Amino acid sequence: MCKCDEIVCVILAGGRGERMGSAETHKVCLPLLNRPAIVRAIDTYKKAGLRRFLVVVGQQGQQVIITVAGAHPEVSFVHQSEPRGTGHAAMVAADALAAQNYRGAVMVVMGDKVTRPSVVRGLIRRSAQSGADVVLSTLSKTPQTTSGRVVTDRGGKVLGIVELPDILQARRTGERLILGGRRLSAGQIEKGSPTVNASMYVFRFDALRGALRRIGEDNAQGELYLTDTVEDLASGGKAAVHFVADVEDLMGFNTPGELLAVEQVLRRRQKPPRVSVTARRRLSRTTLKPAGKWIEILAGGGEECVRKLRGIYGSDESLLRERRSTMLRLARSFARRFGPERPMILSRAPGRINLMGRHVDHRGGYVNVMAISREVLLAASPRDDDVVTLRNLLPRQFPPRQFRISELLAGASWTDWIDFIASRTVRDVLESAPGDWSHYARAPLLRLQHECPDARLRGMDSLVSGNVPIGAGLSSSSAMVVAFARAATAINNLRADMRDFVDLCGEGEWFVGSRGGSADHAAISTGRKGCVSRIGFFPFRQEGEVRFPSNLRLVVAYSGTRAAKSGPQRDLYNQRVACYEIARMLLQRN
Repeated sequence: MCKCDEIVCVILAGGRGERMGSAETHKVCLPLLNRPAIVRAIDTYKKAGLRRFLVVVGQQGQQVIITVAGAHPEVSFVHQSEPRGTGHAAMVAADALAAQNYRGAVMVVMGDKVTRPSVVRGLIRRSAQSGADVVLSTLSKTPQTTSGRVVTDRGGKVLGIVELPDILQARRTGERLILGGRRLSAGQIEKGSPTVNASMYVFRFDALRGALRRIGEDNAQGELYLTDTVEDLASGGKAAVHFVADVEDLMGFNTPGELLAVEQVLRRRQKPPRVSVTARRRLSRTTLKPAGKWIEILAGGGEECVRKLRGIYGSDESLLRERRSTMLRLARSFARRFGPERPMILSRAPGRINLMGRHVDHRGGYVNVMAISREVLLAASPRDDDVVTLRNLLPRQFPPRQFRISELLAGASWTDWIDFIASRTVRDVLESAPGDWSHYARAPLLRLQHECPDARLRGMDSLVSGNVPIGAGLSSSSAMVVAFARAATAINNLRADMRDFVDLCGEGEWFVGSRGGSADHAAISTGRKGCVSRIGFFPFRQEGEVRFPSNLRLVVAYSGTRAAKSGPQRDLYNQRVACYEIARMLLQRN
């Protein structure tokens, strides 16, 4: 299977783009949100994993070279001496690569394309899986599109691409066009083309060179069309398509109006980073200590240790002894497994109860919540790679697990978390181990890594203890998510304000398949001993705390009904969430 970093990306930027109406600036050098279009395109291709680039320049070529080299100095260039069309530009590039004895795959794309890394990776993956000589990207045809029509037979087999000027000429003259050995009228071509060419291809190099030698200039514009190579290769059954469902995922521009439309899409997608990565530094000694030191502190029960525990759990001496005993047991178990000198942090996340406002956080409503004394405790030590090892003090109930943070994200889009968690890759992981406890550690780490695509997060060796009842409606799963998110932010020197941290934890838990809000994570992250918090959402905000009356006691009784959000219960949970959305729409309509 061909990998992204083994493919040469050929960018065709020989034409000037006269319809843009700019005599001074080359089309591909026009700014998109203050970054030249071709530079922004190469940014995206690099995020997809491509590393080798060859740009074909022609008119105003010096401007293109200066623009690209200023941002990406490693890019190579080749000059198209005369403007004879996209096929001729591709031929110039192919000859240059052949002179270097290159024989791998080639991605050919126009210089004005604006896309997502996931689209590029999907196209390359389709090429590797299909074994085709050419895989072309396609979009749904709309009445206003001027792109070449991708014509297929009744069985869906690609016959070729017909450019719009040729269709218009055939309509005027009544001539029939020959495609795939068939004589087709302009109307038949339009009827047989539900999709259009998006001008991004992956070719097998030798097949591309051969097809380029066989194409001619017998068309309405008297040029060598790159699109004619598709018909040539399709005749041998070696052409395949990669359909891009969302037209905003693969855009181009030929007019000032189209350029503005692309900018609007990019502006809508822009959002400030919710997590910042600070300069790499050692964690403070109060946070990261050798396991042996933690044992010494907890076993000694000194004044500072007791003061900190009382600040968390209150003055109930039996509760203090129980919590200190659990922490000590966790630290001793960690030291036995990894050694007393191994540095570690302790991360805790309590369960919660929801007094009022149940299941309205995901619709922007308010909740009134309290943290409880039952909790998840996590001992974690940073690693130099991105591997996460999971151990539990109850190994029979929670078997050991291990994963790499980057493993699932390797072939996924950095730009869309929803696309990633809805992918077949993620579904396979969840279906292979439904409800597995490791998913709640993966969830926050993957979400944080997805939010920080330019930094590779460090993994951790971890040991977990917890006494929040599972499936009892007390947020045992969300407590796991928050505990690992806190450990990851500390180990990787990440900074996020409370609102963003809570939102990221909530979105992270979507990884397991549930589509709830972030009320649980907010209660766990912000709860204070003896207080009820009033919290609103869209955006997340704390709107006050009320001291729980000292003459009252809250009794939490277990009904015997599990409130699981994973495995078979997940669909029912999501169904209830969807009911709120349907009800909202009905209210608005009526």
